[in-house]
Amino acid sequence: MLTARPESAEGGAMMRRWAAMAWVVPALVLAVPGWTLGMGMTGGRDVINPAIDFKATLTDKDGVKVGCDRLNIGGDVQLEGDMGRGSLRIGFENIRRIDFGGDSRDYRTATVQLKNGQSVSLKIRNSLIFYGQTTVGLYQIRARDLQSIDFAS
Repeated sequence: MLTARPESAEGGAMMRRWAAMAWVVPALVLAVPGWTLGMGMTGGRDVINPAIDFKATLTDKDGVKVGCDRLNIGGDVQLEGDMGRGSLRIGFENIRRIDFGGDSRDYRTATVQLKNGQSVSLKIRNSLIFYGQTTVGLYQIRARDLQSIDFAS
Protein backbone atom coordinates (compact mmCIF):
# COMPACT_ATOMS: atom_id res chain seq x y z
CA MET A 1 0.00 0.00 0.00
CA LEU A 2 1.36 3.42 -0.98
CA THR A 3 1.11 6.27 1.38
CA ALA A 4 1.99 9.90 0.86
CA ARG A 5 4.93 11.11 2.86
CA PRO A 6 5.21 14.67 3.96
CA GLU A 7 8.14 16.34 2.19
CA SER A 8 10.78 18.10 4.15
CA ALA A 9 11.28 21.82 3.52
CA GLU A 10 14.62 21.10 1.88
CA GLY A 11 13.19 18.42 -0.42
CA GLY A 12 10.31 20.66 -1.49
CA ALA A 13 12.64 23.50 -2.45
CA MET A 14 14.73 21.10 -4.55
CA MET A 15 11.63 19.86 -6.37
CA ARG A 16 10.59 23.44 -7.16
CA ARG A 17 14.06 24.16 -8.60
CA TRP A 18 13.89 21.06 -10.79
CA ALA A 19 10.40 22.00 -11.95
CA ALA A 20 11.62 25.48 -12.90
CA MET A 21 14.56 24.00 -14.85
CA ALA A 22 12.24 21.62 -16.69
CA TRP A 23 11.01 24.43 -18.97
CA VAL A 24 14.30 26.40 -19.22
CA VAL A 25 16.33 23.62 -20.87
CA PRO A 26 13.86 22.94 -23.73
CA ALA A 27 13.49 26.68 -24.32
CA LEU A 28 17.27 27.04 -24.73
CA VAL A 29 17.45 24.03 -27.03
CA LEU A 30 14.80 25.56 -29.27
CA ALA A 31 16.39 29.03 -29.22
CA VAL A 32 19.97 28.00 -30.11
CA PRO A 33 19.24 26.97 -33.74
CA GLY A 34 17.74 30.41 -34.36
CA TRP A 35 20.90 32.10 -33.12
CA THR A 36 23.23 29.83 -35.09
CA LEU A 37 21.23 30.18 -38.31
CA GLY A 38 21.49 33.94 -38.07
CA MET A 39 25.25 33.82 -37.52
CA GLY A 40 25.90 32.72 -41.08
CA MET A 41 24.21 35.80 -42.44
CA THR A 42 25.94 38.37 -40.30
CA GLY A 43 29.32 36.66 -39.98
CA GLY A 44 29.57 35.31 -43.54
CA ARG A 45 30.80 37.06 -46.65
CA ASP A 46 28.34 38.60 -49.08
CA VAL A 47 28.46 37.15 -52.61
CA ILE A 48 26.01 39.78 -53.87
CA ASN A 49 27.87 42.84 -52.54
CA PRO A 50 31.58 42.04 -52.09
CA ALA A 51 33.88 44.65 -50.54
CA ILE A 52 35.16 45.85 -53.95
CA ASP A 53 33.35 45.81 -57.30
CA PHE A 54 35.44 44.00 -59.94
CA LYS A 55 34.15 43.77 -63.50
CA ALA A 56 35.14 40.80 -65.65
CA THR A 57 34.21 38.60 -68.58
CA LEU A 58 34.02 34.89 -67.76
CA THR A 59 34.38 32.36 -70.59
CA ASP A 60 33.25 28.79 -69.97
CA LYS A 61 34.59 25.62 -71.63
CA ASP A 62 31.94 25.90 -74.36
CA GLY A 63 33.12 29.40 -75.29
CA VAL A 64 30.10 31.18 -73.78
CA LYS A 65 31.11 34.63 -72.50
CA VAL A 66 29.34 36.25 -69.56
CA GLY A 67 30.09 39.83 -68.52
CA CYS A 68 29.54 40.59 -64.86
CA ASP A 69 30.14 43.07 -62.07
CA ARG A 70 31.01 42.33 -58.44
CA LEU A 71 33.11 39.27 -59.29
CA ASN A 72 34.04 37.32 -56.17
CA ILE A 73 34.78 33.89 -54.77
CA GLY A 74 32.46 33.28 -51.85
CA GLY A 75 32.50 37.00 -51.04
CA ASP A 76 36.30 37.25 -51.23
CA VAL A 77 37.98 39.35 -53.91
CA GLN A 78 41.17 37.32 -54.10
CA LEU A 79 42.22 34.06 -55.71
CA GLU A 80 43.85 31.51 -53.43
CA GLY A 81 45.63 28.40 -54.61
CA ASP A 82 48.54 26.09 -54.00
CA MET A 83 51.97 27.03 -55.24
CA GLY A 84 54.42 24.24 -54.57
CA ARG A 85 54.00 23.19 -50.96
CA GLY A 86 52.62 26.56 -49.92
CA SER A 87 49.57 28.61 -50.76
CA LEU A 88 49.32 32.02 -52.39
CA ARG A 89 46.56 34.64 -52.35
CA ILE A 90 46.39 37.16 -55.17
CA GLY A 91 44.04 40.13 -54.88
CA PHE A 92 41.80 40.70 -57.89
CA GLU A 93 43.18 44.25 -58.12
CA ASN A 94 46.49 42.72 -59.28
CA ILE A 95 45.03 40.32 -61.87
CA ARG A 96 44.61 41.02 -65.58
CA ARG A 97 43.56 37.53 -66.73
CA ILE A 98 43.20 33.94 -65.51
CA ASP A 99 43.45 30.94 -67.86
CA PHE A 100 42.27 27.56 -66.61
CA GLY A 101 43.64 24.20 -67.73
CA GLY A 102 45.13 20.93 -66.59
CA ASP A 103 41.95 19.10 -65.69
CA SER A 104 42.16 16.45 -63.00
CA ARG A 105 39.48 15.04 -60.75
CA ASP A 106 39.85 17.59 -57.93
CA TYR A 107 42.16 20.35 -59.16
CA ARG A 108 42.87 22.65 -62.10
CA THR A 109 45.79 24.84 -62.99
CA ALA A 110 45.06 28.55 -62.99
CA THR A 111 47.62 30.58 -64.91
CA VAL A 112 47.29 34.09 -63.53
CA GLN A 113 48.53 36.98 -65.65
CA LEU A 114 49.23 39.93 -63.37
CA LYS A 115 48.90 43.59 -64.28
CA ASN A 116 52.65 44.05 -63.73
CA GLY A 117 53.39 41.58 -66.56
CA GLN A 118 54.32 38.58 -64.43
CA SER A 119 52.59 35.22 -64.66
CA VAL A 120 51.93 32.79 -61.79
CA SER A 121 50.52 29.24 -61.87
CA LEU A 122 48.32 28.07 -59.01
CA LYS A 123 46.61 24.77 -58.33
CA ILE A 124 42.98 25.46 -57.40
CA ARG A 125 40.06 23.23 -56.48
CA ASN A 126 37.59 22.34 -59.24
CA SER A 127 34.76 23.03 -56.79
CA LEU A 128 35.77 26.68 -56.29
CA ILE A 129 32.75 28.86 -57.16
CA PHE A 130 33.00 32.27 -58.81
CA TYR A 131 30.05 34.67 -58.43
CA GLY A 132 29.17 37.75 -60.43
CA GLN A 133 26.21 40.03 -60.94
CA THR A 134 24.79 40.22 -64.48
CA THR A 135 22.02 42.46 -65.79
CA VAL A 136 19.55 39.58 -65.32
CA GLY A 137 20.70 38.09 -62.01
CA LEU A 138 23.45 36.49 -59.95
CA TYR A 139 25.77 34.25 -62.02
CA GLN A 140 27.81 31.44 -60.52
CA ILE A 141 30.20 28.97 -62.10
CA ARG A 142 32.65 26.40 -60.78
CA ALA A 143 36.33 26.56 -61.66
CA ARG A 144 36.08 23.17 -63.42
CA ASP A 145 33.74 24.76 -66.01
CA LEU A 146 35.83 27.86 -66.74
CA GLN A 147 38.20 28.47 -69.62
CA SER A 148 39.23 32.03 -68.70
CA ILE A 149 38.44 35.23 -66.82
CA ASP A 150 39.34 38.64 -68.25
CA PHE A 151 39.30 41.47 -65.71
CA ALA A 152 38.27 44.93 -66.90
CA SER A 153 40.98 47.56 -66.47
